Amino acid sequence: MYHSEELKKDRAFIEKWESIVSDKTVFMAHFLAFSACLAAHVMYLILFAAAGVWAMVIFNVFSVIFYILTIVLTGRVKDNMHLVYATLTEIIIHAVAATICIGLIPDFCMFLLMIIPLAFLMPNKNRQVPFVIMLVSVGLYGVLRFKFRAPDSAVYKLDDTAYLTFLYIINILAGSFVLIYVTTIYTFMRRYMECKIRVQTEQLKLLASTDPLTKLYNRREMGTILEGVRTNCGEKNTKYVVGIGDIDGFKQINDTYGHDCGDMVLSTIAKLITDSLPKGGNAARWGGEEFLFVLPDTDIEEALATSEKLIKTVENHSFTEDGIQFKVTMTVGICEALSSENTERVIDTADNRLYDGKRSGKNKVVYED
Repeated sequence: MYHSEELKKDRAFIEKWESIVSDKTVFMAHFLAFSACLAAHVMYLILFAAAGVWAMVIFNVFSVIFYILTIVLTGRVKDNMHLVYATLTEIIIHAVAATICIGLIPDFCMFLLMIIPLAFLMPNKNRQVPFVIMLVSVGLYGVLRFKFRAPDSAVYKLDDTAYLTFLYIINILAGSFVLIYVTTIYTFMRRYMECKIRVQTEQLKLLASTDPLTKLYNRREMGTILEGVRTNCGEKNTKYVVGIGDIDGFKQINDTYGHDCGDMVLSTIAKLITDSLPKGGNAARWGGEEFLFVLPDTDIEEALATSEKLIKTVENHSFTEDGIQFKVTMTVGICEALSSENTERVIDTADNRLYDGKRSGKNKVVYED
C-alpha cells in the first residue's frame, strides 16, 4: 500500500529535482559527457601516435571529429538520446578496433562490458535497444577474448610493457569516470520518473475515489470503506454507526442564490462534516445534498453526540452571497450496527430515520425508529 509518508517523500523529491533540473542543466549534463569523451579520444590519439599505431591514430581523428559534432548538436537535435546511442556505438567500434590493433593487455574490451548497465539505465523509449546493445557487446567481448588470447595475435607488436600498463590505467580511469558519471545521472532520472509515476497513479486513484466538488469519498469508495469497517469491527467484536445527513431546503438555496452558491454550500458543509468527525471516521457525498458518514468502534451514544455537534456546527455557520448572509440546517439519521448485519440494511435504516427527521421538523438527529 502506498502510504501518505511515502507520497510526501516522492513529492518532495520531485519538487527538488524539478527545481534543479532545467533545459540548461540537461544540456550541460550531455555537454560535459561528450566533452569528456572528446578529451579521452584526443589523449588516445596522442598515445597511439607516440606508439606508432597509425590505424588507431586515423580512427581517433574521426572519433575526435565525431565528438566535436555531438557537442555542437547537443541541445539542437530533437532528442539527445540519438547522440547517446551514437556514442555507445562509437565506443563499441573503438574498443573492437583497439583490441585488434594492440591486443588484450590494455583491456579496451572492458568498455564493451561497462556500457551494458548504461544502456539499461537510460530512459529508452524502445525497450529492445538495451538488450541489443548487451547481446552485441557480450558477443564481441567473447570473440575478442578468444581470438586475441595469444600475445602475438594483434596487428601491432608492442613490447613496451610500461606503455601498455599506462594505457591500461588510462582505460580503467576513463571507463570508471564514464560509468560513475552516467550511472549517477540516470539513476536520479529513473528515480524521478518512478516517483512521478507513483504520484500520478495516486492522483488518478484519488480522482476515481472522491467527489470532485466536495473532495469527500464518492459512493463507490464509501461502499468499500464500509465493508472494511464492518470486517474490522467483527474481528474486534465492536459496533459501528452509519449516519446520513441531508441539507434542509437545499433546492431553495439553488433557486434563490444560484447553483454556484449551492456548490459553495456543499463544499463548505463537506469540510464541516470532516472537521466534526472523530479520528477514524470517514465521510462521503452520497448523492445530491446528502452525505454519509461512518464511525468505527462507536456506539449509538457516542454517535449521537457527534451528530448533535455536527448539526449545531452547520446551524451556526454563516454563508455570504453577494453581501447577503444566510444560514442552513441539516437533518441526520443514524443507525448502530453489528458486523453480522447487512450493510445495505443499515444504510436504509439510517436513511429512513433521516426522512423521519425531515417530516418531524428538520434540523435534528434521529437515532431510533
